[in-house]
Amino acid sequence: MRSDKLSAERIDEILAILDELKASGMKAEVFAQSKGLGYGQLRGWLSSAPRWRAHRAGVTLPPRRSTFVRAQCNPNPAPATDGSCQPAHARITCEVAQRRAQIDWPVAHAAECAQWLRAWLG
Repeated sequence: MRSDKLSAERIDEILAILDELKASGMKAEVFAQSKGLGYGQLRGWLSSAPRWRAHRAGVTLPPRRSTFVRAQCNPNPAPATDGSCQPAHARITCEVAQRRAQIDWPVAHAAECAQWLRAWLG
């Protein structure tokens, strides 16, 4: 059974390993192999390290940015001009942190819309 809570002692051990990685100048994958660690495990520790260090220092970090984007669909789309049942435009509203965008994008150009959203969301 997996436990998501690590003891303070274990976190200190992991942070010492990460400090050793940084001091070694080795690539993480090579370092992991040299220590008999899984590379994925080491990467997980590297991503958690800033939060662990801040917690040890008594600093509160802002919550992690979610990769989930809530899309609001227009329940009454405008009919297409060619008489088909497919709407001519899709209305997309995105909110990420303090940024908000609402766009009406032609359904026929969905690939360009996806490309623009990826660039805008970063």
